[in-house]
Amino acid sequence: MERKTDLRIIKTHKALTDAFWQMLREYKYEDITVNELCNRAMVRRATFYKHFADKNDFFAFVIRGKQAEYGTQVQRQTDSKRPNFFYLAIIEHTLDFLNSNKKLVRTVLESNMLSTVMDILSRQIAVDITQKLKEDAQNGIPLPASPQVIAQFFTGALVYTMMWWVKQKNVSEAELMEELTSLLRVF
Repeated sequence: MERKTDLRIIKTHKALTDAFWQMLREYKYEDITVNELCNRAMVRRATFYKHFADKNDFFAFVIRGKQAEYGTQVQRQTDSKRPNFFYLAIIEHTLDFLNSNKKLVRTVLESNMLSTVMDILSRQIAVDITQKLKEDAQNGIPLPASPQVIAQFFTGALVYTMMWWVKQKNVSEAELMEELTSLLRVF
């Protein structure tokens, strides 16, 4: 029997997440306090701490939610027999997110907490990719290395390539996709 999440919890998580995205557009990550987040979301601090250990734990939750949203879209768009399509879809959705949230991305990149934010983001991406690779292996798709090693390699490449792309101004999104598509054909 599937356990349903209480509607109050769903509403609390949504209010906190919406307030957090809004605040990230206005402030650097390190300048957002749990108290201000709770005030903006109209959620009590005690309620926040009932669900999350701290701001970093909450940020990991937000990232998991965003990745789950994109993960559903990626799964619908990819062919399980062609794993490269999965990675291309991840790249396309990452670029879409970066383009749709330019101010947010700039705020995070300029943050003193960039390494913490990148670590949280990278860990979650690696977990998701490892899971997908394990599923691929179970479905008989041969892997050139262990799922954990491939996931770490791809995560590092994805995160740092996207950071580089956002910071520079001389490669268009179309050019980047063309080059990454060619690169993925090698693997």
